[in-house]
Amino acid sequence: MASKWEIFYIQSCRYAKPNPKDKFVLIAYIDPFSHGFFINSSINNYIVKRPYLLSCEAKILSSQHHFLNHDSYVDCREIFRFDDSELTNTRGVLSADGQAEVINAVASCPVLEQIHKNRILTDTPSTG
Repeated sequence: MASKWEIFYIQSCRYAKPNPKDKFVLIAYIDPFSHGFFINSSINNYIVKRPYLLSCEAKILSSQHHFLNHDSYVDCREIFRFDDSELTNTRGVLSADGQAEVINAVASCPVLEQIHKNRILTDTPSTG
């Protein structure tokens, strides 16, 4: 079972658009089901063209995460539900700095649904 702040590598992730592709996913809460954000190598053009969404991006440093080849971004605009069967290839736990970045992005993101914000911001303390 996944834990909060754990990062997984998912091959052919079903939520990736327009076609399934391999993704790193950060688990943001696990009750009642595992929910996670995508980790991207850069901020996509959709967000760049809409500066009010930049607050939804949490920068995480490759120097703090051995599996990242370069600094990356947790996209906190959309959260997805994952089954335990999808969360098998763990890569480690998000650093304390990364956790703080994600908490700030979640709190300030204007488009993330409040129910998810509440679960992330009031969920159990960090295990990392």
